[in-house]
Amino acid sequence: MPRRMTPEIPVSWILSFIDIISKVDKTLLDLNQEIQNIMGFMVNQSKNGSKHLEFLMSLPLFKNMASVELDQIATKIVSKKYKKGEILPLSFDGKSRLYMLHKGQGKLVKLNYRGEELVLRFVKKSDVISSMHFSNLFDASFEFLEDASMLSLSESVVNKYITQSSSFASNVISMLSDNIQLLMTNAEVWRLKTAQEKVGWYLNSININNLGKLTLSKSAISLFLGITPESFSRALNKLEKEGIKIENKQVKQAEDSPLCLYCDKVVGANCQYYGSSECPLVFHNESAKHGS
Repeated sequence: MPRRMTPEIPVSWILSFIDIISKVDKTLLDLNQEIQNIMGFMVNQSKNGSKHLEFLMSLPLFKNMASVELDQIATKIVSKKYKKGEILPLSFDGKSRLYMLHKGQGKLVKLNYRGEELVLRFVKKSDVISSMHFSNLFDASFEFLEDASMLSLSESVVNKYITQSSSFASNVISMLSDNIQLLMTNAEVWRLKTAQEKVGWYLNSININNLGKLTLSKSAISLFLGITPESFSRALNKLEKEGIKIENKQVKQAEDSPLCLYCDKVVGANCQYYGSSECPLVFHNESAKHGS
């Protein structure tokens, strides 16, 4: 029986086949790497979301929201660190963001036509600031007073959940109302109070809201109140005669609570005694009515 001859495969075919196999193998490796990159990104997003979820839950802006909504929002958070003295512009340009101070403190400022700085408010940890719900004339900026970290959400994400979540929409309205009330109170302080009344009002606010501890320099406080550092010092001297003083950045006052005489309904809203029979301001006002 004749022996069958195995057809000889050209070397060029073998080389072409090896080349195809190597290209397929490389493509599979690249695809695997891409899948790993995507999976890594998703894991990091999930970790970041989990890391920020507890902080979001502590903010009034996100109260009463469904857990699934908070989980989704947490994955959209962008976190960034800032150095003391850095400036963050707050513009209304369709790319505005909602910012949440995660660590540190700063001040929201605006410059007048002469280049003079007006401090709109001081911002502490957990405070929220945003320009997206103001007009395009809003051109304030945020200056960091110490090393800090800021979390933010894009305007598109915020607007999405305003339309999807009634709780979030209600919280945004409350935030805007509080901001307006704060600006109105500050305007009243700047325009209608004397230097002594301004300093007394500020120290009373610190005493109620920050356990009496000053976290800002006297020059920064003076700038916020719209007075000179010299006027601030003179006001402190007058207040000391009333039993009010600052020791080691701690606000101290006499037992009869003289700081309460510089209170108002906005600051007093955080005081358990405001408006009650135990409120020194109520007693003072009643005494003044009766001329005693």
